[in-house]
Amino acid sequence: TGFACVADAQQGFYREYYSGIAGSAVADLTNNAAFPNSPTVEEVVSNQFETGVNIAETYGQRVRARLKPTVSGDYTFWIASDDASELWLGTNAYPTYRRRVAYVSGWTNSRQWDKEANQRSALVTLTAGATYYIEALHKEGGGGDHLAVAWQEPGTTTTNIIPATVIQPYLDPPA
Repeated sequence: TGFACVADAQQGFYREYYSGIAGSAVADLTNNAAFPNSPTVEEVVSNQFETGVNIAETYGQRVRARLKPTVSGDYTFWIASDDASELWLGTNAYPTYRRRVAYVSGWTNSRQWDKEANQRSALVTLTAGATYYIEALHKEGGGGDHLAVAWQEPGTTTTNIIPATVIQPYLDPPA
């Protein structure tokens, strides 16, 4: 296929967890020497686009997947996290063509989609069956922690966590 992936039958996302990183801004993660090549833990999670609640303190994580929507049209995306996070979406299956579409600058409650205006993306037109790279970066300082990514599909009025049925783990190609 030309890009990194796992078996098409696998659902969920790829999670890279980086422990012992101080601060609560996404830049504290992305500017750390361990990022992106030396995560503490790497795992494939067969789950909707959401990580656990109250996992640990002073960590960062990168969650990546290939998104294959089943309906064509205009989508809205949301991200909720404690502490800061960013949601990146590719115009195709490659991370090279990703752009930041939403972010949390401080923190939200779990699945709180309306605390910061920047948590919500502008409308994004997606094509059914096409593959799009999607990534969330998250930095936890202290206290509560969580990360969730949701969308509103065309023709609906509800905000739902992106289900495992439309995401597949995105793994880097071998060196």
